[in-house]
This record gives sequence, C-alpha cells and structure tokens, in this order.
Amino acid sequence: MTKKHSHKNPTHLKTFYFGAPYYPEHWDAETRAQDAERMAAASFNVVRMAEFAWDYLEPEEGTFRFDLFDETIATLGEKDIATILCTPTATPPRWLTYAHPDVLRVNADGARMQHGSRQHACHSSLVFRDYSRNITQAMAKHYADNPHVIGWQTDNELNCHFSECHCDSCQAAFREFLRDKFNNSIDALNAAWGTAFWAQTYRSFNEVITPKVAKPAYPNPAQQLDYFRFISWNVTRFQHEQVEILRAANPGWFVTHNGTFNHIDYRGTFTQDLDFLGQDIYPFFDHDPEHRPSSHAFSLDHARAWSGNFMIPEQQSGPGGQAPYLHDTPEPDEIRRMAVTSIAHGADSIMFFRWRTCRFGAEEYWCGVLDHDNVPRRRYEEYQKLGQELNTLGPEILGTHVRVDVGVAAADMDVYDAHETYPLGLPSPKAMAGLVYTYYFKRGYAVGCVHPSDDLGDLKIYIIPHWALFHPDWLPNLEAYVENGGILVIGARTATKDWNNNVVAETPPGVLYRLAGVKVIEYGRQNAPDKRPLSINFPKLKVSTQHWYEVLDILPHTAAIGRWEGRHLNRKPAVTMKKIGQGAVIYVGTYLTESLLTLFTAIAEEMKGLAPLLEKVPENIQIVVRENDEKCLWFYINDGDRPTNVGGIPRGVNVLTGYPLSQLYLSPKETRIVKLIRE
Repeated sequence: MTKKHSHKNPTHLKTFYFGAPYYPEHWDAETRAQDAERMAAASFNVVRMAEFAWDYLEPEEGTFRFDLFDETIATLGEKDIATILCTPTATPPRWLTYAHPDVLRVNADGARMQHGSRQHACHSSLVFRDYSRNITQAMAKHYADNPHVIGWQTDNELNCHFSECHCDSCQAAFREFLRDKFNNSIDALNAAWGTAFWAQTYRSFNEVITPKVAKPAYPNPAQQLDYFRFISWNVTRFQHEQVEILRAANPGWFVTHNGTFNHIDYRGTFTQDLDFLGQDIYPFFDHDPEHRPSSHAFSLDHARAWSGNFMIPEQQSGPGGQAPYLHDTPEPDEIRRMAVTSIAHGADSIMFFRWRTCRFGAEEYWCGVLDHDNVPRRRYEEYQKLGQELNTLGPEILGTHVRVDVGVAAADMDVYDAHETYPLGLPSPKAMAGLVYTYYFKRGYAVGCVHPSDDLGDLKIYIIPHWALFHPDWLPNLEAYVENGGILVIGARTATKDWNNNVVAETPPGVLYRLAGVKVIEYGRQNAPDKRPLSINFPKLKVSTQHWYEVLDILPHTAAIGRWEGRHLNRKPAVTMKKIGQGAVIYVGTYLTESLLTLFTAIAEEMKGLAPLLEKVPENIQIVVRENDEKCLWFYINDGDRPTNVGGIPRGVNVLTGYPLSQLYLSPKETRIVKLIRE
C-alpha cells in the first residue's frame, strides 16, 4: 500500500502543452506542407507522434528508418512546436506476427487473435517483449539528443480493447506471478483461494491455469481477482522495460501513458514508473447532452484520483466514429467548453485527437481538427481562439490543484475487479461513485474522487459507496479523518470481503465495525422493490430503498437515525450515526440514493459548514476551483443552452483580460476563469 499518489499532486510541468496527435506517415508531402504553419497559427506548442508507426520505423527486422520523423520533428521545431514520441508497441508490424504467430493473444475460447487491428500481441510473450525493447532502444538512441523531443508516451491505451490472454506464454507468466505472490507455497495459494470448494486443490503451481468465465460455470472469485492482478502486473512489467530504456537514454525526458482502462492498477508501480499519468477524454461517448457535462467531469476527477493532475494526450476534437457508431458533432464553442472543463478538473496539458481526419482505416470517421479534405473550418478557428487564451491561462494553471470539499471513494482497481468477479446483479462501486458524484456536481459542490489512503484532511464529508473489498491498512486514515472532524459515510456491504476476495469471518462491516459502531445481523437483496417495497423513516423524511437491505445491531455510543418500514423489518435500525472526536460516522444499511444523500448533506452542513461553492448555483452552471498557496482560480462554465447570470461570485479578475469582475453573465457554452483577489 502506498500514499505516494494523491489527488492534489501537480504534474510539475513547466509548460502548458497544447496540440494534437500527428500522423505524418498517413499523408504525402503536399498534404503535410501547411501543417506546421497552421499549427503555429493556432498556438500549438506540441504534437504526439509514432504510436502506430512501427511498420514505417522498422520495415524489416533490424532495419530502422527515421527520415520522415526526423524531417517532421525538425519542421515543427522551427515553429517552436515540440514533439512527444511514443513507443509504437500497440501495433507490431506484420513481418513480426507472420514470423512469430505465437506472439498473438488467445481469448477465453482458445481463438488466436489476428493481425490487422491493434493490441493483438501478448505482453507475456518473451519474443514480443524482446522486439518491443529493440524498437524502443532504437528510437531512444536515435532521438536522445534531439532538442525538439521533450518526452514519451509508452505504447497506446494499454488494455483499451482487449486485456485478457490465455496463451501458453500467459499460462507460464501467471504461474510466475503466483509463485512470487505466494512465496512459492502452493499451500498458501490453496488457502487464499479456498480451493477446498469444488475440489480445486492444486498440488503444484504447474497445475494452475488462467480462469475463464462460463467454461463451463462460474470460476473461483479469488482466483479470478488474482488473474486480473496478474494482467496489471504483466502490463506494468511490459511498460517498465520501455521506461528503463527511455530514462537511460535521456533522463531529462518526461514519460507518461494515456489511460485509463480495465485491469491496470494506476495507483501502483505502473504509474509510479511515470512522471504523471495521461487520460484520454472523449465526452461524446455519453450520447445524452444533458448528462454529458457530469459524466465528462466524473471521468476527469476519477482520473485525478489515481495520482493527481494529468496530461490529456487525446481529447475529442470532432465527432468520433468507428464501424458501429458515430458520435454527435460538437456544436460551435462546445470544443472550447469541453477543453476548459478538462483543464478545470486537473489537466495540466491537452492535445486534441487528431490533427487531420484520416481517409482510410478503422478510424476514418474519427474526426480531427481538420476535415478529410484538409480545409480549416470552424473547429480549427475554435482551436485558434483557445490557443491564444492558453498562452495566458497556461502559466496560471500549472502548480495548482483542484479543491475538493466532498470526497467520493474511487480509483482502486482491486475493488473494481473484485466486484466484477461477483457482482450479485448490483451496481458497481464505480457506478455508485458516479451516482454520488453527479448528485453533488449538479448542486454546485466542490466534489471530487479521493482514494481512502489519500489525504482526507480538507474534506468536509467522505463517502464510501459500497466497497465490498476493503484493505485494513486504510482504517487508521479513516479513523484520523473522523477524529479530526470529518463526516464519514459508509455504504452497505463495505468491508465484507478480504484482500483475497473471500467473505470475511467477522460480522459485517468487518474491520469497520468498531469505527461505525454497528454490526449487520441480517441482509438481503431487493430483487423486486416494486412488489416488496421497503423504506427508511427519518424524523422528517421517508426514503424508499432499492437493491439491498441490512438490519443493524447498534453498539454503545451509536444511535439509529433511520429505521426500516415494511414487511418483517419494521422499526429495525437501518441508518446509524456514531460521533467520534470532532466528527461522525454514518453507516447506511442500503444502497445510496439521492434522497439519502440529501439527508447526509444536511448533517454535514450543520456539523461542518458544508456548502455549495456559491450560495445559489444556477442550473447548468459548473463551478470548479483550482488553487495553491499563492493563487485561487474559479472556473465558471455554462453547460446549458441558455444565457445565464451568475450572482454572488467572489471578487476577482478575469484571467484572460485582467479586468475586475463583480458580476457574471455567461452565454451558452461560454466559460470564464476568474483569479480571486485575496484580502
């Protein structure tokens, strides 16, 4: 367990980078001729290149050519546009997969993946790892002294499409991982996995195989969780080999990766190897324009919870499309609004995917800054305006972090993966975090995602939304948070499984029972709440429940603040509060709802002075604060389609103009960044 990563960490970048992924290998010289000039006119200062260009860079085994990229990097450098290079290992060339078909991944049905897409090679394959190190070494050596290359991205969106593999290399690597984890003791593995069930006992590690769902029935959840952990360990090892090569070639380069996807522990070694994490953002995957602002913000704040502020190597620049779908087209000023939203929530640099829309391949309708015909239109003009503004805004942003008053527990891959192994038809912890986050987001609170091992000191309320898997090492941090005045809300089923993904022997909520002051003496699934309704009565509120119920046994110094109504549960404790030190713990014997959150918010308002960022936040107005010891920046973003007056704003100056502001009027999709005047 580590506390190195914090949602408050800055990237430590000295320059705010603004640009786009660029693919010179897709275009002839005539088409590329005006690119550098047009980028410079839009105030671009960076491009990202080569993540899918392995076949160009190494057209035959051991034969390398860098001419196109040398020329492109130099041409851009003349316009003060720097380059971030990528290790091109997401798409190995055909000569490699043709000569070594065993490097291709194998799915749970035993089918070997084909060449012609991406992420088709196995990270366990010793052959593929060797070739990946070779291309990384060749690129790193060639560009080590190039003044225009400022950093690297490893691979591209690891685990985006396909994370599992069951090939022979993975079977061997999985056993290697398990031998290390269990200190070469097969007895320890059997105990941790509970292999006495269904006659699964293993006599040696050589007998262990990767678990497969529905082959023929349900796999062992402990084994399945360790398999997901193996996937993370395996991809972390794969990346680490590249990072070592890059850092040895030029210690001055920064190294990042563009996530975030399944079965990678971004709080662990994977991100500790990097200077900062990258997050790819495509808000229009949410097709609901009214819900999109909150889902966009949640994605950003969830990314920040892993390790702090981040770079965005890819942000939506137009409609995105592949064979089965095509997103909405961003309307005028919508690109800029989404960019400012990303910056407000922790982006310390941003690149828009992609520079020019490709005319061929699987992403020929993933539209970029320029259209297929290479003609600049309103999207390009919007980037020109944004680029000019970022020349002023960028330096103000760097070194600040996002203010959070309401913390939502999130960003733990073990917790997420454990739920995936045994969901019981219940919403995932991440989905429930999204529900809680959206409630506070829409009401104008400074809400963010925060891991329970993180610094909780500034939070007025912290909500754990049903984390069945729970590590005991997190308990002291939560105890200190409550003792010092925090309001902790614990959702039902939390801490009911141990770190091996087995049900705990203790009465729920396991290691949290003393802190919460309750024991769960009965629980049940609400499969048909419309047919068998249950509700919780509070002194001034009655709340219907869904998904789950728990009957609570109250320990000394704990009070029932809500009791069940319905069927055999009448008058039995459902929600409790225990005051500890200057704070309190609320235990909720059901799944969280907006009505319950309203009640807990009122408690935090009374005990901790919790309040929205403004006394009255207009509908569809998003407010985010980035700050440090020297400055405080308020972002006002109109996510709606109507002009809106925002009253009662703190005194400040418009960052872009330097003019004082005492009142605020925002047109549809307009944004304003205000630097507070500190007394």
